[in-house]
Amino acid sequence: MSTGLKETSRPDRQRALIVCTHLRRGRTKRRSKHFLQPISGLHIGSLIDQARYEVTLYHEDWHGPYDTRGCRARYDIVFLTGLQPDFDRMRQLSYHFRREGAVVVAGGSICTLFPEFAAEFFDVVCVGGVDSVADAIADFEAGRLKPIYRSPQQRITEYRVDYGLFNRHGIRTMPHLIEASRGCNFRCSFCVVPAEGATHTSYRLKSVADAIENAIGTSPRWSLRRLYPMLFFVDNNFSDNRADMLAICDLLRRHRKVRAWGALVTQNILRDHELIQRLAHSKCVALFVGLESFDPTFLRRFNKKQNLSRHGSVIEDIAHAERQGICIMYGYLFDPRAQMVAEMEAQIAAIVDNPLIPPPTFYSVILPLAGTASFWEDAAAGRLAPNLRLRDLDGETIAYSNLADAQDKVEAFVKKMALRPHELMSVRQALRKVLWRTWNARGFHPLRAYLFVSSGLRAVFTDGHPANRASYFAGDETLDPQYAEYPLSISREDWQRYFAPIQLTDENGHLASWLSRYVPAERVKEGVPIKNRSGSRPPIEHGVG
Repeated sequence: MSTGLKETSRPDRQRALIVCTHLRRGRTKRRSKHFLQPISGLHIGSLIDQARYEVTLYHEDWHGPYDTRGCRARYDIVFLTGLQPDFDRMRQLSYHFRREGAVVVAGGSICTLFPEFAAEFFDVVCVGGVDSVADAIADFEAGRLKPIYRSPQQRITEYRVDYGLFNRHGIRTMPHLIEASRGCNFRCSFCVVPAEGATHTSYRLKSVADAIENAIGTSPRWSLRRLYPMLFFVDNNFSDNRADMLAICDLLRRHRKVRAWGALVTQNILRDHELIQRLAHSKCVALFVGLESFDPTFLRRFNKKQNLSRHGSVIEDIAHAERQGICIMYGYLFDPRAQMVAEMEAQIAAIVDNPLIPPPTFYSVILPLAGTASFWEDAAAGRLAPNLRLRDLDGETIAYSNLADAQDKVEAFVKKMALRPHELMSVRQALRKVLWRTWNARGFHPLRAYLFVSSGLRAVFTDGHPANRASYFAGDETLDPQYAEYPLSISREDWQRYFAPIQLTDENGHLASWLSRYVPAERVKEGVPIKNRSGSRPPIEHGVG
C-alpha cells in the first residue's frame, strides 16, 4: 500500500485500517495538516485491541488522499469517518475496500442523522458516540455483524486512549489533543451537535489525567512535545460544566509536565473576568471562542443565546482575557440570505479598525448542514439552492437560493474571502494588531508571541485554494479529483451509488427524495417540498457531477 507509513505485520493478527476522510475546501489534493480532526481516528483505534489487530491510522489531511491502489492490500476491516462534506469521499473509499473484500464500517454526522440512508453504502453504520466501535468489533469477531449500531452520545465507556497511534503513523500535532467531555447543552440552530442529541457529558477526571500522561509519554523523547508539552482540549464545549472545568484547571495547574493549554469554549465565559484569571493562572494560553459574529441580529437568528447577554461588552471581555495572557481565537460567519455585501464588508472593516478585536482565524458563509434545525427551516421556506450537494457544505459555497444582495456581488465577496483574504484585511493591518495584542498582554513571551502571530495571520493568507472554480454557488461542476478515480469497468449502478455526488436538493430546490423519511413531523405539516414523495422507501438518488 502506498501510504508512506511504516507497518509491521504479524500473521496471528487481523488487519484493521482507520481512514479519517477529508475533502479540502479548495477541491484540490494538497495537504494542510489542520490539527483538530485527527482525534476521531485516535479514539476509534483506541477501542480496537492491538494485541489481536494490526491497526493502521490514516488521515487524508495529514497524509494526503488515500491512494486507492492501496486498497488491494488486504484489510479485514476498515473504519471510515468524516464531516458532512466528506461523506462522498467515505462512499468512494467504501467502493474500493468492499471490492477487495474488506468489511467497511462508517461513522460521523451523516451516519448518525441518516443511518438507514448511510447503510446503503457500507457494511456497518455506527450511530452516535464512538463507543459503538467496541460493539461492532465484538460482533465482527463472532461473525454476527448488524447493519446499524447505536451508542447514545452520552455513553462514555472506560478505555485507554493510545496516543502512540499518532506517533507511529506520523501525526504529530504541536499541542497534544485531549478530550475531556463530549457534546454541548446549547441549541444553536446551525449546529449538528444538538441535531444529534449530543448533550454535554464529562469524562472522569482520572481518565483525563491518564490521557495527558499517555499523550506526553508516547511522544519522541527529544521532541518539543515531550520537553515542553502543550495541550488543546477539543471538546465541543469545554466550559459547559463549570465544576468539571475547574477540576481540570486545578489538575493542569499542579501538573509538573504541562506547560500550557487551550480549549474550545463558548463566549459567555469571557464575561466572568475572575474565571478568566483563574484559567490564566492554571497555564491557559489560548481559547477558541464560539463568537461567530458581532451582529446581534445574526446571533438571535440562529438561537445563539449564550452570546446575547447585555452585561458588559464582548470586545472588552476579549481585551481582558488577552491582558491575562490568553490568546483569543474565533471564526467569523456571514449570512448572505440576510446580509448585504456592504454590511459584511463593514463588519470586517470594524474588526480591522478596532485594536481591541483580534483578527478572526477564518471567515465562512453560514451553512445549512443537513439535519440541523436551520436546514429543515430553510427547506420548509424554500430557501435552499437548487442542486445543493453534501460536497457544497464546505464554508465557501453559497448554498441558498434567496440572497439579500445581487448574486454576482455575493459571489465576488465569497471568492475574495476564499482566494484573496488579504484584500479584506491586509498583512500590515493584521501585524499591527499583533503588536497591540503583545503590548496589551503586558510583556513579551515567546509562546504568546507565536500564538498572536499565527492566529493573527490565519485569516490573511489562503492555504492554496485554486482559482479555477466555475462558480461559488451550489452545484458548481468543479469537483475534487477523487470523484474521477474509479475503474473504467465500473458499472453504471456502482458509479451512481458510490461516485455521483449526493444531492440534498433537485434542480427546483426541492429536497431529494432520500430525505423524505427524516423530515421532522412539524415540518411535514408545513409541506416541505420533496421530490418524489411516493413509496415508503425512497430510491437511492444522487446527482451527476
